Amino acid sequence: MRASRLFNVVDSHTAGHPTRTVMSGIPPLRGRTVLEQRDDFRDNHDGLRTLLLHEPRGHTAMAAAVPVPSREADQGLFFVFSYNYADMCGHATIGYVASLAAMGALPAHFKENGMSIETPAGIINVDGTFEEGRLTSVVLRNVPSYLAASDVVVRADGFGDIVCDIAYGGITYAIVDAKQINLPLDVHQVSRWCQAGMAIKDSLNTKPDTPPVSSILFHEPIEGGGRHLVILAANKFDRSPCGTGTSARLAQLHARGKLAVDMPYRAENILGIPFDARIVATAQADDGRASVIPEIRGMAHISAFSTIVLEEGDPLPAGFLPK
Repeated sequence: MRASRLFNVVDSHTAGHPTRTVMSGIPPLRGRTVLEQRDDFRDNHDGLRTLLLHEPRGHTAMAAAVPVPSREADQGLFFVFSYNYADMCGHATIGYVASLAAMGALPAHFKENGMSIETPAGIINVDGTFEEGRLTSVVLRNVPSYLAASDVVVRADGFGDIVCDIAYGGITYAIVDAKQINLPLDVHQVSRWCQAGMAIKDSLNTKPDTPPVSSILFHEPIEGGGRHLVILAANKFDRSPCGTGTSARLAQLHARGKLAVDMPYRAENILGIPFDARIVATAQADDGRASVIPEIRGMAHISAFSTIVLEEGDPLPAGFLPK
C-alpha cells in the first residue's frame, strides 16, 4: 500500500452523536485567531472535510473537532461537519476533552483549573469530574447566549402555522414546542421530524425581519427539563441533547422568566441520555444584548483510535455523501 495522506484520529460519541478528533494530518493553517484558521481551512482545504467525514471513511452524521493553536486561550478548536461548518459545538467539545483524557493528553492543570478553549464563537471554559483518576464528566461553560426573537409565526409547508422563539447559544436556533407537530418525539419518527424542521427552517430563513437560523430545536417537557430533538438539515439530526441548542433553550427560558440563575435543567435526547445544564451567571453579549452564561455537563465515550488513510489511486479521494 502507498498512502498519500494519513490522519490520526480519535472517534467518540457524546450521548450518541459522533465526534472525530483529528490529532494529526491537518496542514498548518494561516490566521491569528481560531476563526481565521477555521476560515483558511474552509477556503483552502475543504477537501479534507469531505475526505475525513464523507463516506466511505465517515457518514452523514459525522462531526470533527480540529485542535489548532490559540493566542488567547489554552487551546484553539474549530468544528467541521459532513455538510458545513459551525462556530461552536458543545457535543464535539465534550468529545474532544474526553479524547484528550483517553490519550493521557489533558493539560497538567486541568484537574485543578480546567482549560480555556478559543472557538470561532469565542472563548469557552471546560473542566471535569474524576473518579479514581478517570474522567467521568465534562463541564462546559459556553459563550454568552440570548433570546433574539420571540413568538415568531411562520407557515411551514405541510405543517401549518408554527410559533417559535429564536435564540443564540453559539449557533442560532428556532425553538419549537413539539406539541405543535402531531408526531411522537422519538427516534422512530426522525425522518418526519426532519421534514418538519426543514419546512420551518426554510420558511423562517425567507423572512426578512427575523435572524437566520441554523437549526431547529423541538422540545417537550420532562420532569426537571425537556426532551430535545435538533434538526440540522433535511437528513441530519443531532443525536445528543445538543450543547449549543441547550444553551439557547436556557437563554430562552430565562428571558421568559421560567428559569432562574443556578436552577437545574435536564436536557434529554430522544435516546433518553441527558445533559445536566444550568445558568451560572447573567452577562452581555458582544453587541451589548442581555445574555446568560450556560453550563452544560455531559460525557463522551471513545469508539475508536484510528489512522485514516488516503491510498494512492483511490477513486474516491473526496468521498461521497448521499442526500
